Amino acid sequence: MRVRTGRDPLTGRYRQISRTFHGLKKDAQMALNELAVEADQGKLANTNATFGQLAEQWLNLAKPNLGPQTLRSYSGLLDNHILPALGTRPLRQIQTADLDSLYHSLVKRKGLSTSSVRRVHTVVHRAFQQGVRWKWVRENPASLVSLPKLSRHEVTPPDVEQVKQLLAAAAKFDPVFGRLLHLAATTGARRGELCALKWKQVDTDSSALLIEHAIIETPGGGWLEKDTKTHASRRIALDGETLRVLAEQRAYVDELSRVAELTLSDESYVFSLEPDGRRPFLPTYVTRRFEIVRANLGLTQIRLHDFRHFAATRLISSGVSVRTVAGRLGHSNASMTLQVYSHFVEANDREAAELIGSLVSNASTKRSTKPRQRK
Repeated sequence: MRVRTGRDPLTGRYRQISRTFHGLKKDAQMALNELAVEADQGKLANTNATFGQLAEQWLNLAKPNLGPQTLRSYSGLLDNHILPALGTRPLRQIQTADLDSLYHSLVKRKGLSTSSVRRVHTVVHRAFQQGVRWKWVRENPASLVSLPKLSRHEVTPPDVEQVKQLLAAAAKFDPVFGRLLHLAATTGARRGELCALKWKQVDTDSSALLIEHAIIETPGGGWLEKDTKTHASRRIALDGETLRVLAEQRAYVDELSRVAELTLSDESYVFSLEPDGRRPFLPTYVTRRFEIVRANLGLTQIRLHDFRHFAATRLISSGVSVRTVAGRLGHSNASMTLQVYSHFVEANDREAAELIGSLVSNASTKRSTKPRQRK
């Protein structure tokens, strides 16, 4: 028995679904009627499209809403891991078990991390979800997959002495970069956020910094300013030494713009190669400067991002609440901070337990040694 499912969106031709039925004629007619109802309700896929064709059209549709980095990431995952396995396969033939097998293979045979495999799944799931909306497939086979469990990665930030060495070396190598690195250590701000910092966001009166944007790089050497990772601004209190470092930077750029006979405004970037601050430091430039500094010290195991971990773990170890640390880092909620720095929170909790235990123990000892008064 055959039922038309409509025109194929790719070829424009009408498609027919055929099924073989064994049994009585009246039962076959009932099955045919049910098949026709499914076709009328759009529950039958009406295309012979492959996953590669779906992925291409989905990515073109999603492109305007994706940042340059996300777009590059999705394209790379498709080209390197997804399309070689699924690209030529018809959509209707791809089942949940096929995706489970693909994800398992990426971990066991290709050595991908579980977090990378989860990013692969994000791309596959979103592509298929679009296919469901277009009625290219009946349902999303990626919805029921068994994702590999995320392995817990313990953060290992640099210690205080290493940070001091890096800051001193950076200040000697390039004073402007050294000041940026100082802010990274004391605020825990992301690299792109520090690049996007403007003078209007430095509030010396209230000793605070307003983080509102981040700089990302685009193909061809371009750049653009976008929202922070969580799409929310945050206000970070500054200590006296960091305020002094920012005052130093302001004096430097004021003199630079004066010599160049240019005007520095509140819209100027704090860290810039231009005398008027109209163009920010780019993230890759900052990373390259850091790599030179750390190589000179032989500290090649430390990444620029580890300064963010340094700020967070030092605050937590000093007893600052996780909620406050989350706010300074720009995490969407405190549970994210707990997840990343759980082993430091646990260590801090152990210290708290010993402290409260010693207090209670001391109080009990004092009571027990006090002579009892006779009646």
